Amino acid sequence: MGMIRRALFLLLLVAATATIPVSGQEMRTVNGEKYIAHTVEKGETLFGISRHFAVPVEAITQANPSAAEGLSIGQVVLIPVKAQSKKDLKTAPQLGGGELLHTVAKKETIFGIARKYGVTQEELQRWNPDLQHGLSPGMVLRIQSSASVAVPPAAVQPAASDSDRFHLVQPGETLFSLGQLFNLPPERIKEANGGLPDGLKAGTYLRIPRAASMPKEAVGEGSMAPKPAPGAKLRIAVLLPFTTSDTAATMDDEGRSGSAADAAVEFHAGMGMALDTLQAQGLDADVFVFDTGMKPAQWTGLFKSDAIKGMDLYIGPFHRAAIESLVKVAGPAPVVCPVPQSNKVLLGNPSVSKAVSGRTDRLKQLARFVARNHGRDNIILLKPEIFAERDVQDILARELQQALLPQSGKFRDSLLVVPCARRDMSAVVAKLTASRPNILVVPSEDVELVTTALTTFSGLSSKYAITVYGMNAWTTMGTLDLQAMMKLNVHVPASAFIDYASPAVNDFIAGYRARYHNEPGEYAFLGYDVALFFIRAAMEFGNTFPNHFAEVHAKPVYLDFRMAKLGPENGWSNTGAVVLEYGPQGLQRAK
Repeated sequence: MGMIRRALFLLLLVAATATIPVSGQEMRTVNGEKYIAHTVEKGETLFGISRHFAVPVEAITQANPSAAEGLSIGQVVLIPVKAQSKKDLKTAPQLGGGELLHTVAKKETIFGIARKYGVTQEELQRWNPDLQHGLSPGMVLRIQSSASVAVPPAAVQPAASDSDRFHLVQPGETLFSLGQLFNLPPERIKEANGGLPDGLKAGTYLRIPRAASMPKEAVGEGSMAPKPAPGAKLRIAVLLPFTTSDTAATMDDEGRSGSAADAAVEFHAGMGMALDTLQAQGLDADVFVFDTGMKPAQWTGLFKSDAIKGMDLYIGPFHRAAIESLVKVAGPAPVVCPVPQSNKVLLGNPSVSKAVSGRTDRLKQLARFVARNHGRDNIILLKPEIFAERDVQDILARELQQALLPQSGKFRDSLLVVPCARRDMSAVVAKLTASRPNILVVPSEDVELVTTALTTFSGLSSKYAITVYGMNAWTTMGTLDLQAMMKLNVHVPASAFIDYASPAVNDFIAGYRARYHNEPGEYAFLGYDVALFFIRAAMEFGNTFPNHFAEVHAKPVYLDFRMAKLGPENGWSNTGAVVLEYGPQGLQRAK
Protein backbone atom coordinates (compact mmCIF):
# COMPACT_ATOMS: atom_id res chain seq x y z
CA MET A 1 0.00 0.00 0.00
CA GLY A 2 1.42 3.33 -1.03
CA MET A 3 1.70 6.30 1.25
CA ILE A 4 -0.93 9.02 1.00
CA ARG A 5 0.76 12.41 0.81
CA ARG A 6 -1.31 15.25 2.21
CA ALA A 7 -0.74 18.89 3.11
CA LEU A 8 -2.64 19.10 6.37
CA PHE A 9 -2.46 22.84 6.97
CA LEU A 10 -2.32 22.17 10.69
CA LEU A 11 -1.42 25.71 11.65
CA LEU A 12 -4.35 27.02 9.68
CA LEU A 13 -6.63 24.43 11.24
CA VAL A 14 -5.61 25.45 14.74
CA ALA A 15 -5.96 29.14 13.97
CA ALA A 16 -9.37 28.86 12.34
CA THR A 17 -11.07 26.57 14.84
CA ALA A 18 -11.70 26.53 18.55
CA THR A 19 -12.85 23.79 20.87
CA ILE A 20 -16.58 23.94 21.37
CA PRO A 21 -17.56 22.83 24.87
CA VAL A 22 -20.27 20.22 25.11
CA SER A 23 -22.68 21.01 27.89
CA GLY A 24 -25.91 19.44 29.08
CA GLN A 25 -27.34 16.13 27.97
CA GLU A 26 -28.62 15.26 24.53
CA MET A 27 -32.28 14.26 24.72
CA ARG A 28 -34.15 12.11 22.22
CA THR A 29 -37.76 11.01 21.91
CA VAL A 30 -38.47 7.49 20.62
CA ASN A 31 -42.08 6.33 20.25
CA GLY A 32 -43.17 9.07 22.65
CA GLU A 33 -40.66 8.12 25.35
CA LYS A 34 -37.81 10.44 26.39
CA TYR A 35 -34.23 9.19 26.53
CA ILE A 36 -30.83 10.64 27.35
CA ALA A 37 -28.38 9.78 24.57
CA HIS A 38 -25.05 8.89 26.22
CA THR A 39 -21.92 8.25 24.13
CA VAL A 40 -19.80 5.55 25.75
CA GLU A 41 -16.17 6.45 26.48
CA LYS A 42 -13.16 4.21 27.03
CA GLY A 43 -13.30 2.21 30.28
CA GLU A 44 -16.96 2.91 31.06
CA THR A 45 -19.15 0.04 32.21
CA LEU A 46 -22.85 -0.63 32.09
CA PHE A 47 -22.90 -0.61 35.90
CA GLY A 48 -21.12 2.76 36.06
CA ILE A 49 -23.51 4.33 33.55
CA SER A 50 -26.42 2.86 35.48
CA ARG A 51 -25.28 4.46 38.75
CA HIS A 52 -24.44 7.80 37.12
CA PHE A 53 -27.91 8.18 35.61
CA ALA A 54 -29.74 6.50 38.54
CA VAL A 55 -31.34 3.95 36.23
CA PRO A 56 -31.41 0.16 36.77
CA VAL A 57 -29.12 -1.87 34.53
CA GLU A 58 -32.14 -3.84 33.32
CA ALA A 59 -33.86 -0.67 32.07
CA ILE A 60 -30.78 0.28 30.03
CA THR A 61 -30.42 -3.16 28.43
CA GLN A 62 -34.13 -3.22 27.64
CA ALA A 63 -33.72 0.01 25.63
CA ASN A 64 -30.35 -1.14 24.24
CA PRO A 65 -30.36 -4.93 23.76
CA SER A 66 -26.81 -4.90 22.42
CA ALA A 67 -25.54 -3.43 25.69
CA ALA A 68 -26.19 -6.74 27.44
CA GLU A 69 -23.35 -8.21 25.37
CA GLY A 70 -20.88 -5.48 26.32
CA LEU A 71 -20.24 -1.84 25.49
CA SER A 72 -18.19 -0.36 22.66
CA ILE A 73 -16.29 2.91 22.69
CA GLY A 74 -18.34 5.51 20.81
CA GLN A 75 -21.56 3.50 21.11
CA VAL A 76 -24.68 5.58 21.83
CA VAL A 77 -26.69 4.24 24.74
CA LEU A 78 -30.26 5.44 25.29
CA ILE A 79 -31.06 6.07 28.98
CA PRO A 80 -34.84 5.92 29.66
CA VAL A 81 -35.78 9.04 31.59
CA LYS A 82 -38.91 7.45 33.05
CA ALA A 83 -36.77 4.79 34.76
CA GLN A 84 -34.63 7.33 36.63
CA SER A 85 -34.87 7.45 40.41
CA LYS A 86 -35.23 11.11 41.34
CA LYS A 87 -34.09 10.33 44.86
CA ASP A 88 -30.91 8.53 43.77
CA LEU A 89 -30.23 11.08 41.05
CA LYS A 90 -29.59 13.77 43.66
CA THR A 91 -26.54 11.90 44.97
CA ALA A 92 -25.57 10.06 41.78
CA PRO A 93 -21.80 9.81 41.14
CA GLN A 94 -20.11 11.46 38.20
CA LEU A 95 -18.51 9.46 35.38
CA GLY A 96 -14.77 9.72 34.87
CA GLY A 97 -13.94 7.21 32.16
CA GLY A 98 -13.70 3.87 33.93
CA GLU A 99 -14.28 5.42 37.35
CA LEU A 100 -17.22 6.70 39.35
CA LEU A 101 -16.64 9.86 41.38
CA HIS A 102 -18.68 9.68 44.57
CA THR A 103 -19.16 12.79 46.70
CA VAL A 104 -19.34 11.85 50.38
CA ALA A 105 -22.51 12.94 52.16
CA LYS A 106 -23.07 13.54 55.87
CA LYS A 107 -23.21 10.42 58.07
CA GLU A 108 -21.80 8.15 55.33
CA THR A 109 -19.21 5.57 56.32
CA ILE A 110 -16.49 3.73 54.43
CA PHE A 111 -18.35 0.47 55.04
CA GLY A 112 -21.63 1.87 53.66
CA ILE A 113 -20.03 3.38 50.55
CA ALA A 114 -18.14 0.16 49.76
CA ARG A 115 -21.31 -1.86 50.16
CA LYS A 116 -23.28 0.59 48.01
CA TYR A 117 -20.97 0.05 45.03
CA GLY A 118 -20.25 -3.64 45.56
CA VAL A 119 -16.54 -3.22 46.33
CA THR A 120 -14.41 -4.00 49.40
CA GLN A 121 -13.26 -1.43 51.96
CA GLU A 122 -9.68 -2.36 51.14
CA GLU A 123 -10.22 -1.56 47.45
CA LEU A 124 -11.86 1.72 48.34
CA GLN A 125 -8.90 2.73 50.52
CA ARG A 126 -6.39 1.65 47.90
CA TRP A 127 -8.03 3.83 45.25
CA ASN A 128 -8.29 6.77 47.65
CA PRO A 129 -5.13 7.06 49.82
CA ASP A 130 -6.52 10.19 51.55
CA LEU A 131 -8.97 7.96 53.41
CA GLN A 132 -6.14 7.17 55.86
CA HIS A 133 -6.85 10.63 57.28
CA GLY A 134 -10.54 9.87 57.70
CA LEU A 135 -13.79 10.40 55.83
CA SER A 136 -15.36 13.86 55.62
CA PRO A 137 -18.46 15.28 53.86
CA GLY A 138 -17.73 16.74 50.43
CA MET A 139 -14.73 14.45 49.82
CA VAL A 140 -14.73 12.94 46.31
CA LEU A 141 -13.89 9.24 46.17
CA ARG A 142 -12.72 7.36 43.10
CA ILE A 143 -14.44 4.01 42.54
CA GLN A 144 -13.48 1.61 39.78
CA SER A 145 -16.82 0.38 38.48
CA SER A 146 -15.23 -2.67 36.82
CA ALA A 147 -14.40 -4.08 40.29
CA SER A 148 -18.00 -4.16 41.51
CA VAL A 149 -19.62 -7.46 42.42
CA ALA A 150 -23.07 -5.89 42.82
CA VAL A 151 -24.11 -6.87 39.28
CA PRO A 152 -23.39 -9.70 36.79
CA PRO A 153 -19.88 -9.74 35.24
CA ALA A 154 -21.11 -8.51 31.85
CA ALA A 155 -22.29 -5.26 33.47
CA VAL A 156 -18.80 -4.40 34.75
CA GLN A 157 -16.93 -5.22 31.55
CA PRO A 158 -15.14 -2.01 30.44
CA ALA A 159 -16.05 -0.60 27.03
CA ALA A 160 -13.48 -1.34 24.39
CA SER A 161 -12.93 -0.96 20.66
CA ASP A 162 -15.42 -3.08 18.76
CA SER A 163 -15.61 -4.09 15.12
CA ASP A 164 -19.38 -4.56 15.29
CA ARG A 165 -21.80 -1.93 14.03
CA PHE A 166 -25.10 -0.80 15.55
CA HIS A 167 -28.50 -0.46 13.92
CA LEU A 168 -31.45 1.64 15.09
CA VAL A 169 -34.54 -0.56 14.71
CA GLN A 170 -37.22 1.05 12.54
CA PRO A 171 -40.99 0.45 12.82
CA GLY A 172 -42.01 -2.66 10.92
CA GLU A 173 -38.55 -4.25 10.84
CA THR A 174 -38.22 -7.92 11.82
CA LEU A 175 -35.30 -10.21 12.53
CA PHE A 176 -35.91 -11.80 9.15
CA SER A 177 -35.83 -8.45 7.29
CA LEU A 178 -32.69 -7.41 9.20
CA GLY A 179 -31.07 -10.71 8.30
CA GLN A 180 -31.85 -10.02 4.65
CA LEU A 181 -30.59 -6.44 4.98
CA PHE A 182 -27.22 -7.37 6.50
CA ASN A 183 -26.87 -10.81 4.87
CA LEU A 184 -26.86 -12.60 8.23
CA PRO A 185 -28.89 -15.46 9.73
CA PRO A 186 -31.56 -13.91 12.02
CA GLU A 187 -30.38 -16.22 14.79
CA ARG A 188 -26.92 -14.64 14.71
CA ILE A 189 -28.34 -11.16 15.20
CA LYS A 190 -30.45 -12.50 18.05
CA GLU A 191 -27.44 -14.13 19.71
CA ALA A 192 -25.38 -10.93 19.38
CA ASN A 193 -28.06 -9.11 21.38
CA GLY A 194 -28.48 -11.36 24.39
CA GLY A 195 -31.23 -13.45 22.82
CA LEU A 196 -33.61 -10.46 22.66
CA PRO A 197 -35.75 -11.70 25.57
CA ASP A 198 -38.14 -8.76 25.13
CA GLY A 199 -38.36 -9.15 21.37
CA LEU A 200 -37.47 -6.66 18.66
CA LYS A 201 -38.58 -3.11 19.49
CA ALA A 202 -38.58 -0.06 17.23
CA GLY A 203 -36.34 2.73 18.53
CA THR A 204 -33.77 0.44 20.20
CA TYR A 205 -30.23 -0.28 19.05
CA LEU A 206 -29.09 -3.71 17.90
CA ARG A 207 -25.53 -4.96 17.60
CA ILE A 208 -24.83 -6.19 14.06
CA PRO A 209 -21.73 -8.41 13.84
CA ARG A 210 -19.09 -6.79 11.62
CA ALA A 211 -18.83 -9.91 9.49
CA ALA A 212 -22.13 -8.84 7.99
CA SER A 213 -22.05 -7.36 4.52
CA MET A 214 -23.01 -3.79 3.72
CA PRO A 215 -26.79 -3.16 3.75
CA LYS A 216 -28.18 -4.02 0.34
CA GLU A 217 -29.60 -0.61 -0.45
CA ALA A 218 -26.12 0.86 0.02
CA VAL A 219 -24.64 -1.46 -2.59
CA GLY A 220 -26.92 -0.55 -5.45
CA GLU A 221 -27.85 -2.70 -8.42
CA GLY A 222 -25.82 -3.97 -11.32
CA SER A 223 -22.67 -5.99 -11.46
CA MET A 224 -19.50 -4.50 -10.09
CA ALA A 225 -17.11 -3.33 -12.80
CA PRO A 226 -13.47 -4.42 -12.66
CA LYS A 227 -11.26 -2.33 -10.43
CA PRO A 228 -8.38 -0.35 -11.90
CA ALA A 229 -5.30 -2.41 -12.62
CA PRO A 230 -3.39 -3.53 -9.50
CA GLY A 231 -0.51 -1.25 -8.67
CA ALA A 232 -2.09 1.75 -10.38
CA LYS A 233 -1.65 4.68 -8.02
CA LEU A 234 -4.31 7.39 -8.14
CA ARG A 235 -3.34 11.05 -8.39
CA ILE A 236 -5.93 13.22 -6.65
CA ALA A 237 -5.98 17.01 -6.52
CA VAL A 238 -7.90 18.78 -3.76
CA LEU A 239 -8.49 22.47 -4.43
CA LEU A 240 -9.74 24.52 -1.50
CA PRO A 241 -9.87 28.28 -0.69
CA PHE A 242 -7.73 28.33 2.46
CA THR A 243 -6.66 31.97 2.10
CA THR A 244 -9.52 34.32 1.34
CA SER A 245 -11.48 37.11 2.96
CA ASP A 246 -14.52 36.62 0.74
CA THR A 247 -17.29 35.95 3.24
CA ALA A 248 -19.85 35.19 0.53
CA ALA A 249 -17.75 32.53 -1.10
CA THR A 250 -19.83 29.54 -0.06
CA MET A 251 -23.16 31.07 -1.10
CA ASP A 252 -25.60 28.40 -2.26
CA ASP A 253 -28.67 28.50 -4.50
CA GLU A 254 -30.77 30.00 -1.71
CA GLY A 255 -28.47 32.94 -1.11
CA ARG A 256 -26.97 31.71 2.18
CA SER A 257 -23.29 32.35 2.67
CA GLY A 258 -20.38 31.75 4.99
CA SER A 259 -16.63 32.17 5.27
CA ALA A 260 -14.94 30.16 2.52
CA ALA A 261 -11.71 29.82 4.49
CA ASP A 262 -13.46 28.40 7.55
CA ALA A 263 -15.46 26.04 5.36
CA ALA A 264 -12.29 24.92 3.56
CA VAL A 265 -10.48 24.10 6.80
CA GLU A 266 -13.43 22.13 8.13
CA PHE A 267 -13.96 20.37 4.79
CA HIS A 268 -10.28 19.40 4.69
CA ALA A 269 -10.46 18.00 8.23
CA GLY A 270 -13.43 15.81 7.33
CA MET A 271 -11.66 14.71 4.20
CA GLY A 272 -8.69 13.61 6.30
CA MET A 273 -11.01 11.25 8.20
CA ALA A 274 -12.24 9.77 4.91
CA LEU A 275 -8.71 9.26 3.60
CA ASP A 276 -7.85 7.24 6.69
CA THR A 277 -10.93 5.07 6.11
CA LEU A 278 -10.12 4.60 2.44
CA GLN A 279 -6.47 3.80 3.10
CA ALA A 280 -7.62 0.97 5.37
CA GLN A 281 -9.71 -0.25 2.41
CA GLY A 282 -6.70 -0.32 0.09
CA LEU A 283 -6.40 3.21 -1.27
CA ASP A 284 -3.06 3.76 -3.00
CA ALA A 285 -2.86 7.42 -3.95
CA ASP A 286 -0.94 10.64 -3.98
CA VAL A 287 -3.22 13.41 -2.73
CA PHE A 288 -2.13 16.96 -3.56
CA VAL A 289 -3.78 19.85 -1.72
CA PHE A 290 -3.82 23.27 -3.41
CA ASP A 291 -4.94 26.67 -2.14
CA THR A 292 -7.10 28.26 -4.87
CA GLY A 293 -8.55 31.19 -2.95
CA MET A 294 -11.81 32.60 -4.27
CA LYS A 295 -10.63 35.09 -6.89
CA PRO A 296 -9.32 34.54 -10.44
CA ALA A 297 -6.00 36.14 -9.55
CA GLN A 298 -5.45 33.32 -7.02
CA TRP A 299 -6.32 30.31 -9.17
CA THR A 300 -5.34 31.42 -12.68
CA GLY A 301 -1.60 30.98 -12.15
CA LEU A 302 -2.11 27.58 -10.54
CA PHE A 303 -4.18 26.28 -13.43
CA LYS A 304 -1.46 27.31 -15.90
CA SER A 305 1.22 25.36 -14.02
CA ASP A 306 2.19 21.74 -14.58
CA ALA A 307 1.53 20.96 -10.91
CA ILE A 308 -2.22 20.75 -11.48
CA LYS A 309 -2.16 18.64 -14.63
CA GLY A 310 -2.38 14.89 -15.14
CA MET A 311 -4.62 14.06 -12.18
CA ASP A 312 -7.09 11.17 -12.06
CA LEU A 313 -9.60 13.12 -9.96
CA TYR A 314 -10.13 16.75 -8.95
CA ILE A 315 -12.14 17.64 -5.84
CA GLY A 316 -12.98 21.35 -5.81
CA PRO A 317 -12.69 24.27 -6.17
CA PHE A 318 -15.59 25.95 -4.34
CA HIS A 319 -16.16 28.72 -6.90
CA ARG A 320 -18.19 28.08 -10.06
CA ALA A 321 -15.91 30.19 -12.27
CA ALA A 322 -12.87 28.33 -10.92
CA ILE A 323 -14.44 24.98 -11.79
CA GLU A 324 -15.19 26.14 -15.30
CA SER A 325 -11.54 27.22 -15.67
CA LEU A 326 -10.27 23.95 -14.22
CA VAL A 327 -12.29 21.85 -16.66
CA LYS A 328 -10.28 23.35 -19.53
CA VAL A 329 -7.00 21.96 -18.16
CA ALA A 330 -8.29 18.79 -16.46
CA GLY A 331 -8.99 16.96 -19.72
CA PRO A 332 -11.33 13.96 -19.33
CA ALA A 333 -10.59 13.56 -15.62
CA PRO A 334 -13.68 13.87 -13.37
CA VAL A 335 -14.10 17.15 -11.48
CA VAL A 336 -16.24 17.23 -8.33
CA CYS A 337 -18.04 20.39 -7.23
CA PRO A 338 -18.08 19.67 -3.48
CA VAL A 339 -20.25 22.53 -2.14
CA PRO A 340 -23.77 23.84 -2.82
CA GLN A 341 -24.01 25.37 -6.28
CA SER A 342 -26.74 25.86 -8.88
CA ASN A 343 -26.94 23.37 -11.73
CA LYS A 344 -25.43 26.00 -14.03
CA VAL A 345 -22.02 24.65 -13.04
CA LEU A 346 -22.91 21.42 -14.90
CA LEU A 347 -24.11 22.96 -18.16
CA GLY A 348 -21.75 22.09 -20.99
CA ASN A 349 -19.37 20.36 -18.53
CA PRO A 350 -20.00 16.58 -18.79
CA SER A 351 -16.97 15.75 -16.61
CA VAL A 352 -18.30 17.70 -13.61
CA SER A 353 -20.29 16.10 -10.77
CA LYS A 354 -22.16 18.19 -8.20
CA ALA A 355 -22.14 16.61 -4.75
CA VAL A 356 -24.96 18.54 -3.05
CA SER A 357 -28.53 18.58 -4.36
CA GLY A 358 -30.23 21.88 -5.19
CA ARG A 359 -33.56 23.54 -4.59
CA THR A 360 -35.40 21.77 -7.41
CA ASP A 361 -34.29 18.37 -6.12
CA ARG A 362 -35.51 19.26 -2.64
CA LEU A 363 -38.89 20.40 -4.00
CA LYS A 364 -39.29 17.14 -5.92
CA GLN A 365 -38.52 15.12 -2.80
CA LEU A 366 -41.03 17.20 -0.80
CA ALA A 367 -43.72 16.63 -3.45
CA ARG A 368 -43.13 12.86 -3.44
CA PHE A 369 -43.24 12.78 0.35
CA VAL A 370 -46.53 14.72 0.56
CA ALA A 371 -48.19 12.61 -2.13
CA ARG A 372 -47.06 9.33 -0.61
CA ASN A 373 -48.14 10.19 2.93
CA HIS A 374 -51.17 12.46 2.44
CA GLY A 375 -52.97 11.41 -0.73
CA ARG A 376 -56.19 10.85 1.21
CA ASP A 377 -55.93 14.17 3.07
CA ASN A 378 -57.02 17.71 2.23
CA ILE A 379 -53.89 18.95 0.45
CA ILE A 380 -53.82 22.70 -0.22
CA LEU A 381 -51.01 24.45 -2.09
CA LEU A 382 -50.74 28.11 -1.15
CA LYS A 383 -49.90 30.44 -4.04
CA PRO A 384 -48.72 33.74 -2.56
CA GLU A 385 -48.94 36.86 -4.70
CA ILE A 386 -45.15 37.21 -4.83
CA PHE A 387 -43.79 37.53 -8.34
CA ALA A 388 -40.22 36.51 -7.45
CA GLU A 389 -41.46 33.14 -6.17
CA ARG A 390 -43.55 32.08 -9.17
CA ASP A 391 -40.91 29.66 -10.43
CA VAL A 392 -40.80 27.85 -7.10
CA GLN A 393 -44.61 27.76 -6.92
CA ASP A 394 -44.87 26.34 -10.44
CA ILE A 395 -42.22 23.67 -9.83
CA LEU A 396 -43.85 22.45 -6.64
CA ALA A 397 -47.37 22.55 -8.12
CA ARG A 398 -46.25 20.54 -11.15
CA GLU A 399 -44.27 17.98 -9.15
CA LEU A 400 -47.00 17.56 -6.54
CA GLN A 401 -49.72 17.08 -9.15
CA GLN A 402 -47.59 14.49 -10.93
CA ALA A 403 -46.75 12.67 -7.69
CA LEU A 404 -50.45 12.49 -6.74
CA LEU A 405 -51.58 10.90 -10.02
CA PRO A 406 -50.69 7.27 -9.18
CA GLN A 407 -51.92 7.49 -5.57
CA SER A 408 -55.01 5.37 -4.86
CA GLY A 409 -57.91 6.62 -2.75
CA LYS A 410 -56.83 10.25 -3.01
CA PHE A 411 -59.18 12.97 -1.77
CA ARG A 412 -59.06 14.94 -5.02
CA ASP A 413 -58.11 14.14 -8.60
CA SER A 414 -56.45 17.53 -9.06
CA LEU A 415 -54.35 19.61 -6.70
CA LEU A 416 -56.17 22.42 -4.88
CA VAL A 417 -54.21 25.66 -5.39
CA VAL A 418 -55.35 28.66 -3.34
CA PRO A 419 -54.02 32.20 -3.98
CA CYS A 420 -53.25 34.25 -0.88
CA ALA A 421 -51.68 37.55 0.21
CA ARG A 422 -48.74 38.20 2.50
CA ARG A 423 -50.97 39.25 5.41
CA ASP A 424 -54.23 37.50 4.60
CA MET A 425 -54.82 33.74 4.87
CA SER A 426 -58.64 33.93 4.81
CA ALA A 427 -58.92 32.27 1.38
CA VAL A 428 -56.93 29.30 2.68
CA VAL A 429 -58.82 29.11 5.97
CA ALA A 430 -62.07 28.83 3.99
CA LYS A 431 -60.78 25.61 2.40
CA LEU A 432 -59.94 23.86 5.70
CA THR A 433 -62.06 20.91 6.74
CA ALA A 434 -62.65 19.31 10.13
CA SER A 435 -63.42 15.91 8.60
CA ARG A 436 -59.85 14.98 7.62
CA PRO A 437 -56.25 16.22 8.08
CA ASN A 438 -55.36 19.46 6.31
CA ILE A 439 -51.97 19.49 4.58
CA LEU A 440 -50.82 23.02 3.76
CA VAL A 441 -47.92 23.31 1.31
CA VAL A 442 -46.33 26.77 1.48
CA PRO A 443 -43.72 27.34 -1.30
CA SER A 444 -42.47 30.67 0.01
CA GLU A 445 -39.33 32.11 1.56
CA ASP A 446 -40.94 35.49 2.33
CA VAL A 447 -40.57 36.06 6.08
CA GLU A 448 -43.71 38.18 6.33
CA LEU A 449 -45.89 35.62 4.59
CA VAL A 450 -44.43 32.66 6.45
CA THR A 451 -44.92 34.43 9.78
CA THR A 452 -48.53 35.24 8.90
CA ALA A 453 -49.22 31.65 7.86
CA LEU A 454 -47.72 30.14 11.02
CA THR A 455 -49.54 32.58 13.28
CA THR A 456 -52.89 32.06 11.55
CA PHE A 457 -52.82 28.29 11.34
CA SER A 458 -51.36 27.65 14.80
CA GLY A 459 -54.32 29.60 16.18
CA LEU A 460 -56.65 27.17 14.37
CA SER A 461 -54.84 23.98 15.36
CA SER A 462 -57.32 23.23 18.17
CA LYS A 463 -60.18 23.21 15.64
CA TYR A 464 -58.47 21.59 12.64
CA ALA A 465 -55.79 18.95 12.17
CA ILE A 466 -53.11 20.91 10.28
CA THR A 467 -49.65 19.96 9.03
CA VAL A 468 -47.54 22.53 7.20
CA TYR A 469 -44.89 21.81 4.56
CA GLY A 470 -42.47 24.66 3.94
CA MET A 471 -39.08 25.49 2.48
CA ASN A 472 -35.54 24.70 3.54
CA ALA A 473 -34.88 28.43 4.04
CA TRP A 474 -37.26 28.39 7.03
CA THR A 475 -34.57 26.66 9.08
CA THR A 476 -32.49 29.85 8.99
CA MET A 477 -35.30 32.32 9.71
CA GLY A 478 -34.55 33.12 13.33
CA THR A 479 -37.71 35.20 13.78
CA LEU A 480 -40.14 32.31 13.24
CA ASP A 481 -42.11 31.02 16.24
CA LEU A 482 -40.63 27.62 17.08
CA GLN A 483 -43.63 26.66 19.22
CA ALA A 484 -45.97 27.35 16.32
CA MET A 485 -43.77 25.26 14.02
CA MET A 486 -43.91 22.31 16.40
CA LYS A 487 -47.65 22.73 16.93
CA LEU A 488 -48.18 22.60 13.15
CA ASN A 489 -45.70 19.74 12.71
CA VAL A 490 -43.83 21.79 10.11
CA HIS A 491 -41.90 19.77 7.52
CA VAL A 492 -39.10 21.13 5.32
CA PRO A 493 -36.87 19.55 2.67
CA ALA A 494 -33.08 19.47 3.00
CA SER A 495 -30.14 18.39 0.87
CA ALA A 496 -28.57 16.54 3.81
CA PHE A 497 -29.04 15.86 7.50
CA ILE A 498 -26.84 15.01 10.48
CA ASP A 499 -28.83 12.23 12.17
CA TYR A 500 -27.54 12.05 15.74
CA ALA A 501 -29.50 8.83 16.27
CA SER A 502 -27.25 7.10 13.75
CA PRO A 503 -24.34 5.03 15.14
CA ALA A 504 -22.33 5.90 12.02
CA VAL A 505 -22.75 9.62 12.73
CA ASN A 506 -21.73 9.16 16.34
CA ASP A 507 -18.70 7.11 15.30
CA PHE A 508 -17.64 9.96 13.00
CA ILE A 509 -18.12 12.57 15.73
CA ALA A 510 -16.11 10.54 18.23
CA GLY A 511 -13.28 10.06 15.73
CA TYR A 512 -13.28 13.74 14.78
CA ARG A 513 -13.15 14.84 18.43
CA ALA A 514 -10.28 12.47 19.14
CA ARG A 515 -8.30 13.66 16.13
CA TYR A 516 -8.95 17.40 16.10
CA HIS A 517 -10.18 18.13 19.67
CA ASN A 518 -13.10 19.99 18.15
CA GLU A 519 -16.74 19.51 17.17
CA PRO A 520 -17.40 18.71 13.48
CA GLY A 521 -19.65 21.11 11.59
CA GLU A 522 -21.60 20.52 8.40
CA TYR A 523 -18.56 21.10 6.17
CA ALA A 524 -16.62 18.44 8.08
CA PHE A 525 -19.38 15.94 7.33
CA LEU A 526 -19.46 17.18 3.75
CA GLY A 527 -15.69 16.73 3.34
CA TYR A 528 -15.91 13.20 4.70
CA ASP A 529 -18.78 12.11 2.46
CA VAL A 530 -17.49 13.74 -0.73
CA ALA A 531 -14.04 12.18 -0.34
CA LEU A 532 -15.43 8.81 0.73
CA PHE A 533 -17.87 8.54 -2.17
CA PHE A 534 -15.92 9.95 -5.09
CA ILE A 535 -12.49 8.57 -4.20
CA ARG A 536 -14.05 5.18 -3.55
CA ALA A 537 -15.68 5.47 -6.99
CA ALA A 538 -12.27 6.17 -8.53
CA MET A 539 -10.78 3.21 -6.66
CA GLU A 540 -13.41 0.84 -8.06
CA PHE A 541 -14.00 2.16 -11.57
CA GLY A 542 -11.17 4.53 -12.49
CA ASN A 543 -12.01 7.81 -14.22
CA THR A 544 -15.08 6.24 -15.85
CA PHE A 545 -16.81 6.05 -12.46
CA PRO A 546 -19.68 8.45 -13.40
CA ASN A 547 -21.10 5.59 -15.48
CA HIS A 548 -21.18 3.40 -12.35
CA PHE A 549 -22.46 5.75 -9.64
CA ALA A 550 -25.20 3.31 -8.58
CA GLU A 551 -22.57 0.63 -7.92
CA VAL A 552 -20.19 2.60 -5.69
CA HIS A 553 -19.52 0.81 -2.39
CA ALA A 554 -19.50 3.70 0.08
CA LYS A 555 -21.54 4.53 3.18
CA PRO A 556 -21.84 8.31 3.63
CA VAL A 557 -23.00 9.72 6.97
CA TYR A 558 -24.45 13.05 5.82
CA LEU A 559 -25.40 13.03 2.13
CA ASP A 560 -27.67 10.68 0.23
CA PHE A 561 -26.01 10.12 -3.15
CA ARG A 562 -28.48 9.68 -6.01
CA MET A 563 -26.48 10.83 -9.02
CA ALA A 564 -28.29 11.70 -12.25
CA LYS A 565 -26.94 13.04 -15.54
CA LEU A 566 -28.59 16.28 -16.66
CA GLY A 567 -28.10 15.55 -20.36
CA PRO A 568 -25.51 14.24 -22.82
CA GLU A 569 -23.62 17.54 -22.86
CA ASN A 570 -23.98 18.27 -19.16
CA GLY A 571 -22.59 16.91 -15.92
CA TRP A 572 -23.97 14.83 -13.06
CA SER A 573 -26.03 16.14 -10.14
CA ASN A 574 -26.77 14.58 -6.80
CA THR A 575 -30.58 14.56 -6.61
CA GLY A 576 -30.72 13.04 -3.11
CA ALA A 577 -32.74 14.98 -0.51
CA VAL A 578 -34.54 14.34 2.77
CA VAL A 579 -37.64 15.71 4.50
CA LEU A 580 -37.26 16.95 8.07
CA GLU A 581 -39.88 17.76 10.70
CA TYR A 582 -39.92 19.99 13.76
CA GLY A 583 -40.44 18.02 16.95
CA PRO A 584 -39.77 18.48 20.68
CA GLN A 585 -36.07 17.76 20.10
CA GLY A 586 -35.77 20.11 17.13
CA LEU A 587 -35.36 19.07 13.51
CA GLN A 588 -35.59 15.33 12.94
CA ARG A 589 -35.79 13.11 9.88
CA ALA A 590 -39.47 12.69 9.02
CA LYS A 591 -40.85 9.17 9.00
